[in-house]
Amino acid sequence: MNTATKNQDLLLATTEQSREADRQTIESFGIPGETLMEIAGNRAADLMMADYPLSGGGSTAQRAPLHVLFVCGKGNNAGDAFVIARILMSYGYHVSLFPLMGTNGLSPDAQRNFDRLMRLSKMIETEVPVHQKWPAPDSFDLVVDGIFGTGLEREIGPPVAGSIEKINRSGKPVIALDIPSGIHSETGEVLGCAVQADKTIQFGIRKLGCYLGDGPVYSGERVMVRLPFPPVYKEPIRMRLVDMSLQPERALQPGSRSIAGPGGRPTRVRKHKYNNGVVHVIGGSPGLTGAPLYAARAAWSLGMGAVTLIYPAAWSIAMDSQAPQLIKKPIGDFESDFFTEEDAEPVLRWLDEKEGVVVIGPGIGREEQTAAFVRRVVAECASPMIIDADALHCLPEYGQIISGKKHPEQVVLTPHPGELAMLTGHAAGSDHERLMNAAALSERLGCVVLSKGNPTFVHSPADKQALVTPYETTVFSRAGFGDTLAGHLAAFLSRTGMPLESCEHALLYGYNKINEVTSAGKAFPEPSDLT
Repeated sequence: MNTATKNQDLLLATTEQSREADRQTIESFGIPGETLMEIAGNRAADLMMADYPLSGGGSTAQRAPLHVLFVCGKGNNAGDAFVIARILMSYGYHVSLFPLMGTNGLSPDAQRNFDRLMRLSKMIETEVPVHQKWPAPDSFDLVVDGIFGTGLEREIGPPVAGSIEKINRSGKPVIALDIPSGIHSETGEVLGCAVQADKTIQFGIRKLGCYLGDGPVYSGERVMVRLPFPPVYKEPIRMRLVDMSLQPERALQPGSRSIAGPGGRPTRVRKHKYNNGVVHVIGGSPGLTGAPLYAARAAWSLGMGAVTLIYPAAWSIAMDSQAPQLIKKPIGDFESDFFTEEDAEPVLRWLDEKEGVVVIGPGIGREEQTAAFVRRVVAECASPMIIDADALHCLPEYGQIISGKKHPEQVVLTPHPGELAMLTGHAAGSDHERLMNAAALSERLGCVVLSKGNPTFVHSPADKQALVTPYETTVFSRAGFGDTLAGHLAAFLSRTGMPLESCEHALLYGYNKINEVTSAGKAFPEPSDLT
């Protein structure tokens, strides 16, 4: 699969974007909605038959279901369900319908496919029971949710809510079509109640609501089947999932990419340590000396030629006894246990002499004098930069200092939800609100924003792209993991000079390493496992 095709498969659409791609394909490109429904239903049926074959084998260990109950509404989601029912019946499955609102007043495409299902039923002399009330639990093996699609905006009430509760309590596998009924297709919010699916088959474009809020919990396994949307109609969609098929380590191979210089400008790869990947970590204050060590060790673990640890001189004894592989750069006199504004001058000189990627913030503290130090370093340093942790609190006026830099696109902010709220002036709120706030901050400052959380978002105005992690990130919600992420991100940025790509690599690298650790039997991974 080529990169362009793969990236199309990873796109995440808002409700309006999904609706617009569908509309243009039908009205402008000339593929009828009925045809799209037929393709979607056939491809979904293929997936279901692979998962639940009529006889032995397949991808499930449980008994292959013979009887599929389709719980349907009146719209095109029901039409998709009727196509799937017809395909399954033609292959020997028993199917039955439970139309929650009856079979009168179906959407035109749904009506056509309901009629075809009934016509096939007569042709092959196989009855399709249409239940008026919820069937006995032992009369079906699998449930398909075709009640509501992506257009649902209102809360679900009775009697539909009661039927959804019966689906969830049936004890049978549940397949949702496009999005579980009751989940908002953009925010992932539960609209009163929602179908708890074991698998959700998304049609044509992935729906953002399956990845935000409660969406991941209710969607189960999320898969997508392709529809023939012309690529031009998907161009407005600028958000996609992190590509789980990437191999981040490849981007770290010396000589495979240019090493980033100031402003992200590539420099020729040479064999000297200072030209083979350089990261400078600036941090440390009372009680927080471990944070910069984690970040520096993380960068070193990814093959950097040199990693410099820059810290207040009072911590020299503590730092010198740790990580001998790091270059130590104490600043100030030996009574200085936090950075002050006057420390900016020697630090800036060092950063100018030794080109590399800067991480500023791990364990740096929030003293007023430290804030003045951070502001000057951020404003005057020309190197690519990751601004993390307490350094974010030191930025004045919601971070406006960044937009004044010559290359703000080479700056990455890595706020957790509380830090993002501080930078934007808006409470963290829902996942959807956090995503919107992070994107607005990124656009306003011209820098990349990596908004930590579950899921994690990355937004880059220069690339006109945003990323969303498709995996559970709560394992990283322990002290120190943010520091290791900053170090990994700096290492990838040093190799590639591309902030958005580096964020994707760093996130996936951490995820893969955590999986290795947990697979080896460690119940509670630690940041040191990633360094």
